[in-house]
Amino acid sequence: MLAVAIVFIAHSTCLAESKELTIVFTGDMRGELENCHCPKDDFGGLDRRYKYISGVREEVKELLLIDVGDVLSLATADLTEDEIARNGVISFKAMELMGYDVMNVGETDVILGEDFLSARTEEISFSFISANIVDKYTGVPFFKPYIVKTMQNGLRVGMLGVVNERYVLNSERLEIEPNKTAVSKYISELQSKSDIVVVLGHLGMPYSVKLAENIEGIDLILNGHWDTDSQEPIEVNDTLIMPTTYHSRKIGRLDLDVYGGDIYSYKWESTPLDEGFDGEKIVDGIIADMPEPEIRDTPGLVTVEVIALDRPLRVLVFYTAGCKACMEIEKYLLPEMEEKYGDSIAIENYDIGKPQNYEQMTRLEKLYGVEGGYVPEVIVSRQVLMGKEEITSRLDEVIHDALEEPVDLKKNQALALEAAKYQEPTRDIILSRFESFSVYTVLSAGLLDGVNPCAFTTIVFFISFLAFVGYRRREMFFAGLSFTTAVFFTYLLIGLGIFRFLRAMKTFGYVTVAINTLIGALAILLGILSLVDYFRFKKSKNSKSIILKLPQAIKNKIHSVIGSDFRKDKKNERRNFWRIIWIALSAGFMVSILESFCTGQVYLPTIAFVLKMPDKGMSAFLYLILYNLAFIAPLVVVFFLGLFGVTSNIFSRFMEKRLGLVKLSTAALFFLLAAVLIILR
Repeated sequence: MLAVAIVFIAHSTCLAESKELTIVFTGDMRGELENCHCPKDDFGGLDRRYKYISGVREEVKELLLIDVGDVLSLATADLTEDEIARNGVISFKAMELMGYDVMNVGETDVILGEDFLSARTEEISFSFISANIVDKYTGVPFFKPYIVKTMQNGLRVGMLGVVNERYVLNSERLEIEPNKTAVSKYISELQSKSDIVVVLGHLGMPYSVKLAENIEGIDLILNGHWDTDSQEPIEVNDTLIMPTTYHSRKIGRLDLDVYGGDIYSYKWESTPLDEGFDGEKIVDGIIADMPEPEIRDTPGLVTVEVIALDRPLRVLVFYTAGCKACMEIEKYLLPEMEEKYGDSIAIENYDIGKPQNYEQMTRLEKLYGVEGGYVPEVIVSRQVLMGKEEITSRLDEVIHDALEEPVDLKKNQALALEAAKYQEPTRDIILSRFESFSVYTVLSAGLLDGVNPCAFTTIVFFISFLAFVGYRRREMFFAGLSFTTAVFFTYLLIGLGIFRFLRAMKTFGYVTVAINTLIGALAILLGILSLVDYFRFKKSKNSKSIILKLPQAIKNKIHSVIGSDFRKDKKNERRNFWRIIWIALSAGFMVSILESFCTGQVYLPTIAFVLKMPDKGMSAFLYLILYNLAFIAPLVVVFFLGLFGVTSNIFSRFMEKRLGLVKLSTAALFFLLAAVLIILR
């Protein structure tokens, strides 16, 4: 009882002395003043952010409001410095109205040079901080390295800012020193002045994790420059890490209980800034109070408006070789669009089998706020169309509407496409997609992609053929095993990029379709013959009347060609055994090559991209192994079912009793395989 009482008293004391802290934070806004106007997940914007923050302030006594960096717009070919500056001023004034406490400086915040930010400090009350953006001549931080804020409840919060030294600053005077060096330099000093230490790390999640692993004394890292959809925090050693989201379209919140200099407990939220936060118009108010922008005619400079009018509308088509739906879009729909709209549109085709095209697709998907990853995919203006059905039904309408857009919207479209080109963290976007994969999702993708009618038809036909000509279970087992092994290793090599050169052969996709059609036609023929057998057997009740069996004369002829009496000759037996293995391996390889470009559209390109990263290559390789094991699982099941069917006495007796039902089921199966091979692929 005494022990329990002591524990209770200690716990009660802990709770009594703990202090609450609510943090709301943003980052990676990159000049997006309004909601994104995306066809899906239309989030973001300063007006909505203002309303959200106002709601939190009504809920809690006090709020710590933080931005992790990259407030200013990305530099693009069509965006002038004046426009970047004007958007930056609007953003900072809006942040001032919201009551921000501090902003870490990201690399794009220096896009106009350090003097632009210095001038803003006279207009705002919150601080710019960075511990590792330093004067290259003196080594002294250009901004405050950190600040300490004492909350109303007496909690002292130390906030230190760093940016990743891999990034480039638009400055002749400033440079970025290693973030670990800067944090190590100030951590002890900051700990002595604070109850908790918060690092605003414009680093990317892997680098924030490394910082937490290497530097003790950091209680919380708010991570930027990491375009993720989930803001779920992770814990590394004694450090809590929570990321920002793309263009600040979601806003992060942490409610902390702090006791004895440690985060005792926490709750987190990630809130999409959707239409539920409409109603405020602070941006319009800020613009109304600003002078009209001065229009300067620069000799020889073409205005963005003229570019928007003269430039044909870009229709970006993403495909993969061998994808039947992609080829049908290319063969039938796109020529129709070209004929209808002429020079008003420019159709650009991108094979996502090439890493740079896959990167471009993921950038644009992220830019427009959609979850994509499979082809065919067409992007026009701000619309992302995925799949043959949606593209066929909506592409004409989308192109028409885009061509009718006002000049200012065409200008925005041009800027958005350019932004996607210049956007730096493509590696981070794809790595984020990779890290969103779980073992379950990779296994599920492999199983679904492994439902391969061409391979099923081939292995069933192969096993059945060996059974018809009188081979034993041993030969059939090793033949099926060889076929399956060839499929596994061929797909593994494809994932490693060994056969990437085939994607450069545009005709290869048509060869794939031709082979699929040929095998599908064989399946139709076998289905028809199975139906004929069903009606013949139903009429005569005599199994000798069925067609789908080999007459003895043909069996004897096949035996004479491939060595019918090899069982009596050990040398012939061995030679023919290895001949069967070789044929099975070759068949498995060819089927895999032909079918490879219609599978793994989300997973294999992502895994292949991540394989090139030294720090993630092993994880990606293990996922590739896992994907391929799941991929061959359906084939293994079909193989063993086929092997059991042609070698089991029980199954043979079952067939004799229910031959009509078996023939009818076989016909249905062959017709289904043919439909998938010829119509649906």
